[in-house]
Amino acid sequence: MTTEVVVSFAAAVLSGVAILVSIGLAVRQERFSARLQAQETLLAQRQLLLPLWDYVGKLRKIDAQNPVTPHVIDAVNTLELIALCCEGGLIDRSLVERTFLERYLEMYEDIEACAALPGLSKSGRDLLRENRAAIHLYAQFKVSHAAAGTVTPL
Repeated sequence: MTTEVVVSFAAAVLSGVAILVSIGLAVRQERFSARLQAQETLLAQRQLLLPLWDYVGKLRKIDAQNPVTPHVIDAVNTLELIALCCEGGLIDRSLVERTFLERYLEMYEDIEACAALPGLSKSGRDLLRENRAAIHLYAQFKVSHAAAGTVTPL
């Protein structure tokens, strides 16, 4: 073997090693980028909790026997907004559930109990039926609420 052949062979081996190292670095960089993107998405989702908190905090208690129509409409719109934000991935659903589950269920059920709304030819149930995302999130929250604290099997 000549020196040129040995040098060429060594260069080819080193090139192959460099390619493998580059591939390994690229894979690690891709994983790191994906984790960073997931963290940034979660942070952005959690930042939307504060405006939703303001909406929920401004809602008035609904008396099903004597409902105030604008208060009921505000509550329905807020339930739908929360549900759409969860459904669309704009907010972390688990954080919404942790924060608003009890209040969401209570508001939904108070609205649903309104037989007739003054000035509207609709009941609370009718208003809720027009807001499918709110209905869907309510159903999910009912399941979560019922399962809370259940014992996990062995």
